[in-house]
Amino acid sequence: MKFKKNDTITHEGKTISILDFLGEGGQGEVYLVEMDGQKYALKIYKDEVSSDFRYNLKNNIKKGSPADEFLWPKVLLDFDDGDLGYIMDLRPSNYVSFVSYLTGKNTFDTKAIMLKWCITLCNAFKKLHEQGYSYQDLNDGSFFFDPHTGDLLICDNDNVTADKKNLGILGKMRYMAPEIVRGDKIRGGGVQLPDVHSDRFSLAIILFMALCLGNPFEGERLKNYDIVDEDAEFELFGKDPVFVYHKTDKSNRPIRGYHSAVLRRWAYIPLYVKEAFHRTFVDGLNDRENERTTPLEWIKLLSKYRDELIACGNCGYEYIVGYSEKKHYENCPSCNAATKDFCSLSVGRNTVALDLGKMIYTTHVDKYSSEYLVPIGKVIASKRNPSLWGIKLALNTEVEIKDNTGKVKVVEKDGIIPIVRNLKIKFNENTIGEIK
Repeated sequence: MKFKKNDTITHEGKTISILDFLGEGGQGEVYLVEMDGQKYALKIYKDEVSSDFRYNLKNNIKKGSPADEFLWPKVLLDFDDGDLGYIMDLRPSNYVSFVSYLTGKNTFDTKAIMLKWCITLCNAFKKLHEQGYSYQDLNDGSFFFDPHTGDLLICDNDNVTADKKNLGILGKMRYMAPEIVRGDKIRGGGVQLPDVHSDRFSLAIILFMALCLGNPFEGERLKNYDIVDEDAEFELFGKDPVFVYHKTDKSNRPIRGYHSAVLRRWAYIPLYVKEAFHRTFVDGLNDRENERTTPLEWIKLLSKYRDELIACGNCGYEYIVGYSEKKHYENCPSCNAATKDFCSLSVGRNTVALDLGKMIYTTHVDKYSSEYLVPIGKVIASKRNPSLWGIKLALNTEVEIKDNTGKVKVVEKDGIIPIVRNLKIKFNENTIGEIK
């Protein structure tokens, strides 16, 4: 351990106090410190780092975080003895690890909250890639979530680097793209290293695990191995990966009694989300640049999934309405109770099931917006008469509504739109919605 409690460090005239030792990983030790009256985390690398790594970390700090969700390095500490470290914000106590979700220790309060987390994750990586970075080491240990809100934090950002450049970290098995596992040769010499395209593959694995609680390449073929060692992992995830729900190759289906969560959850995922997984995990094996679902494509698909969710009035189970599915649910998939009556808001290409608590987002009323996570309305019930529902607005402008008799009324920017069949809503000059 490099520091002990009550040690102090002087950096650019500021005193940094060591308050506690938080833990260590493969690369370094992490301490709880105080600077300028605020508490932070300090990571010190155990071994000497390369000049490229040092420059990259310094440059990332200078450029700043691409999104609020990244626990981004804030201050570089370059010690006289050659040691290197950096200060970052602490992870708040209300966040729990994604690993704890996969093991069943923690869960999201609702499926809608879980989908919000997935959309936030995709949005964070969209911003990361847009700024010329690739993460290069997506794995289950990198992510945290607030179970009640679906808020996200992303850690281990010191290996993030400019796309097409690598500092020696290839990733973690079970999350790496196959070409990285294999070390494919590339034109001009050398081997394929992590980049934006491998990030997209790894992101899809994280999303599959969030939605299905299993790995998309672990199925019947596990039975071929007495123990899943490095050689077995090379075959399963590198040499010959087979998606568990490959449309034609059924050799690696989830194992009944062992992959129960995957079998149960996959059945109720929307077809358009299934197709995106299949595209990435089947077509994307050979065409890494064109057939791997992008973060923006995931955002749109998962937002549509979120829009379609309703909760069973009997048991509370959340399932999709199935506007674009081949079959619609007449009974709850969990308790078999009859599907409840509900209205939908149709705005442009969007259809939102108006269930209690459902959010209306900026992108629903502005086709040019990229704010998939900024709500402008919420479905609520009247306190006086719970059978009466409405959309509580949070807009900057008033809206105009027209009922089926042709009567027009103006609703204030923070007012409530009654949920009434055939009600037309003029959000702006270009956007008119209808409750059906």
